[in-house]
Amino acid sequence: MPVWDTSVASGLHPDGRLFAFAAERALLGEPILLAAATVAEITYGLKRNENDPRFADALVWFNEILQSGAVEVLPLTREAAQLSGLLRAIHPLPPVPDRRDKRSKPERRVAWINDIQIAASAWIGAESVCTKDEGHFRFLAEAISEQYPGMGELEVNPPPV
Repeated sequence: MPVWDTSVASGLHPDGRLFAFAAERALLGEPILLAAATVAEITYGLKRNENDPRFADALVWFNEILQSGAVEVLPLTREAAQLSGLLRAIHPLPPVPDRRDKRSKPERRVAWINDIQIAASAWIGAESVCTKDEGHFRFLAEAISEQYPGMGELEVNPPPV
């Protein structure tokens, strides 16, 4: 099962197609994989906006789904943390941003560090990544391959639904 990055996992909603997909997988004993960095990003986004009841309710729901067994959190292990630091040192800034990206420069840099941690966690865990941001993750897959030639590649997939 691929690791869902934040661009995919943030689409989990109680009545959405992704949740139905995740529930089906859980019933088959194949929980959705989220990297710890994805859980942190989603929690941050929901908590930051909790004055809006929709976000407060979504945060409660997200906490419940994390406890339900439908989702498994892939940790940032020692090895993944080391790989993350290596990748960040080599590529401290994200590739040129998409013009549609309205986030501030600091927000894009934080997201880049999270993308690095997601890619590192997936690669160390021998999992692929499922993302809407294939450009960043293909860039990171190439960077990992350059550092560890012949050690397997990080596979990058589009969203499941």
